[in-house]
Amino acid sequence: MKIEVVATAQQVVEEQVEGKTVVVIDVLRATSVMVTALCNGASRVIPVLSPEEAFELSNEIEEDIILGGERHAEPIEGFDYGNSPLSYTPDVIEGKVLIMTTTNGTLAIKNALAAKELMVASFINDKAIAQYLSAKEEVVIVCSGNNGLYTLEDALCAGRIITLIKQLERNVHLCDLALSLEQLYFLNSDHLLEFAVKGHHYNVLKKKGYEKDLQYCFRSGVTDVIPMWDGNALKNNSRL
Repeated sequence: MKIEVVATAQQVVEEQVEGKTVVVIDVLRATSVMVTALCNGASRVIPVLSPEEAFELSNEIEEDIILGGERHAEPIEGFDYGNSPLSYTPDVIEGKVLIMTTTNGTLAIKNALAAKELMVASFINDKAIAQYLSAKEEVVIVCSGNNGLYTLEDALCAGRIITLIKQLERNVHLCDLALSLEQLYFLNSDHLLEFAVKGHHYNVLKKKGYEKDLQYCFRSGVTDVIPMWDGNALKNNSRL
């Protein structure tokens, strides 16, 4: 088994992901929202690149729609909700289509569409993701990053998923970045949140008052839901 890691959404190129199993991570907070929304009953999540595309698509779909997302951690004017996973409770999202655009996470997904299999992960579904990936031959983990820059939280999540995979599958070859992130997680696994609070994006969200989001997004194994790309949208893997 081979595992490669891409540090940011902007660094993804088709040749890296084509024909492989790809996992996109955006812990704070896009993929945490997507996992939560599907866990709480959303029929599907459609990632788009811009608010304009989201509005246009919402007029084409004859189903109950929720518009969600952010730009630079701020809610988007005219959208129903922002990028807090805690907003997407069952009474809000069950049976509805979530159309979502974010600064980094949805870009990472769009850049990885050449993958053989495409899914999204966060700490909240880390164990299910690792279990699924442990049977694959070629895996690429895409850390979304923040505006083209490496982020600590995505790196730690990638490192945890790699660690969990290696507990299930002994014969694993890691690229240099994957090796680095495995060690980063190992060295901080006993005090993960205390280390994560040093991250730049973590502190941006903390200053904006999203402490409850931050606590939630670093919880491990909250759900077994794996959002899987079906060619048009992300869906709960148990319903595919």
